[in-house]
Amino acid sequence: MLFVKTTCTRFVAWSLTIALVGNGPMLSAEQQVSEGPTAQAESVMQDVKLAQGGILTARVVDLQGKPVVSEHVSVMFQGKEIAALISDSRGVVVVRGLRPGLHAIVTPTGTMACRLWNADTAPPTATAIPAVVSDTEIIRGQFGAFNLPMIVVLAAAVGGLVVAVDAQNTADDAQSANEALAVRVEALENASP
Repeated sequence: MLFVKTTCTRFVAWSLTIALVGNGPMLSAEQQVSEGPTAQAESVMQDVKLAQGGILTARVVDLQGKPVVSEHVSVMFQGKEIAALISDSRGVVVVRGLRPGLHAIVTPTGTMACRLWNADTAPPTATAIPAVVSDTEIIRGQFGAFNLPMIVVLAAAVGGLVVAVDAQNTADDAQSANEALAVRVEALENASP
């Protein structure tokens, strides 16, 4: 391992390792948000007012607010599907005969938790026609195959390799110094009267 023995080479190797681990990858604004409890995506419960007869009307829209046509929509209650629908040309689905309680409106790309209320007991903030966002264009990252956990693992591996090589070279240097010292001590012992 002669290539890492010089002081200059060690300095460059350590500097690159510290730069890679210390600075990390360049992150987008969304990726720089801390992962504490306040930054985690919380499930938002939406209050929904049912029409007379337990009728739920919902709109399925994309991220731009445009209707999503022919989208498969399920209404779930306590983990069981109670209705399966397909959105019409306006992105609307209608379910009849629902009772108040916690439900989930599920599309292929997401789930919306909602609390259904009868019209006479619904809170003032309850909506009559909830918008369920369903968008097939999902972008998961900017780096393609390179994501933050992979870069951290790669940086740790490179750092570990540099530390191991540096430790081995330091041990080799110490062994060489001990051998040279032993040769000098033996030479001095032989030279003594």
